[in-house]
Amino acid sequence: MIGSEEIKKIISSRVDIPETFVIGNISRRPDSAGCAVIKGGWYIYTVDARGGCIFTGPFGDKAIIFACAKEMRVSKLFDEYRFSEDERYMYMHVHLLFDEI
Repeated sequence: MIGSEEIKKIISSRVDIPETFVIGNISRRPDSAGCAVIKGGWYIYTVDARGGCIFTGPFGDKAIIFACAKEMRVSKLFDEYRFSEDERYMYMHVHLLFDEI
């Protein structure tokens, strides 16, 4: 499984990672997003203005990089990590609360 430092290295080699995007742990700061390992799988998450947190995943090694890029609105720079059809479906339609993971 890819580690958070490797994800940071890959993404930061092409773009600056915003302070509001956290890689490797879950931030509960309002209006933030990020990715973290939960129960052995990579999930992306977003935290709304009121602190509500929604998770999407789990994603594999390549897909988590593309999912992070999508959340940061820079996915065109990461074409070689593009989702498979199943991963795309998960990104678009699987949204979970923490208790549902």
